[in-house]
Amino acid sequence: MNSNCPTCGALYNVAAKDIGRRLKCKKCSAALTVTEAGLVVDDGTEPALAPSRSAADETEEPVVKKRRPFGPGFNPLRAIGGVPGLLFGTGVFLVLFFTFLQVLAAASNQRAIEYEKKLALEEEVRLRKLLPKGKKDRSELTGDDQKKYDDDKKKIEDEYIIPKKEADEDKRGTEIGNKRSRLYEGYGVMFGFMLVSVGCLGFLLTEQLMLLRIIAGIILVGLVLGLFRLAIGTGAGFGAGISLG
Repeated sequence: MNSNCPTCGALYNVAAKDIGRRLKCKKCSAALTVTEAGLVVDDGTEPALAPSRSAADETEEPVVKKRRPFGPGFNPLRAIGGVPGLLFGTGVFLVLFFTFLQVLAAASNQRAIEYEKKLALEEEVRLRKLLPKGKKDRSELTGDDQKKYDDDKKKIEDEYIIPKKEADEDKRGTEIGNKRSRLYEGYGVMFGFMLVSVGCLGFLLTEQLMLLRIIAGIILVGLVLGLFRLAIGTGAGFGAGISLG
């Protein structure tokens, strides 16, 4: 037969064999006794017995489903430390990106310079090969050999006039373009450091792991010291410029 808990109304399935059995309601923890009329509140002093399996069948605890990691309640920002983590990560990305742009710009300048040197070396090697074996200078050649040497030398030099001119123009254009882009790269690095600083402050002012807050504090102090050193260096350079002027 079915019987309800007199206290909370939870439904139990009890049988005749359970009459006289004492149990505790799994919903409200009330002490109950199984009688012929059903469940009644037990006012005795003896500890209540656990309900029989047949009586607990209808009141089993609901199975709590685990929330899926990417379900409706999933917050992707929590995985990276919230908004401070997003700002910090974006700032680090900007700093690294624009810093490497400066490194690549310097490498492109050097590449253009080395290409110009490469052409000059090729021309020098070809001119040296014009001399017969055992001869080190044009003065060691006879009249006809000197004329042939001069003609061949002029041809080689003419071949390298345009490539050397183009290499020089490419070198100067690369240097000018990289110098012009330094302003934007500087803005990018500055904006990145600002985001890193705001992210560190967010880690310090919100509920975060102690280790994360310590790291954020160290980074923030390092940024402040770096800016202070930069300000001193800029001031000294400006003062020296005024003095020289």
